[in-house]
Amino acid sequence: MSKNHNNLIAAGIGFALAGGLSWLLAKKIKNNNADQVLDQVKQSLSAQGTVSHAWINGQRTGSDDYDVKAVYMGGAWITSDAGETKKIDFIANADTSEILFVKNAKD
Repeated sequence: MSKNHNNLIAAGIGFALAGGLSWLLAKKIKNNNADQVLDQVKQSLSAQGTVSHAWINGQRTGSDDYDVKAVYMGGAWITSDAGETKKIDFIANADTSEILFVKNAKD
């Protein structure tokens, strides 16, 4: 076989591997389940204080309000360092766990 032929084969294998790895990574990112999203949301909210009694609706919901295909809705109690506790509701991107919306909830 010629050197050019070997280079083409090596390049083809490299592209196939890169494409396969990209597909697996994209699939993993898009397969965040509700528990994974809740863990990420709690971590983000912890900057505001201690997060307790956090919950998430395990059903992905479509969203026309945000530029995403699916969201999770949930809530939590946050206690500030000053001891003040508030209840919040949130909407998070189901694929990336990004918090899209937070508001103070009514008891």
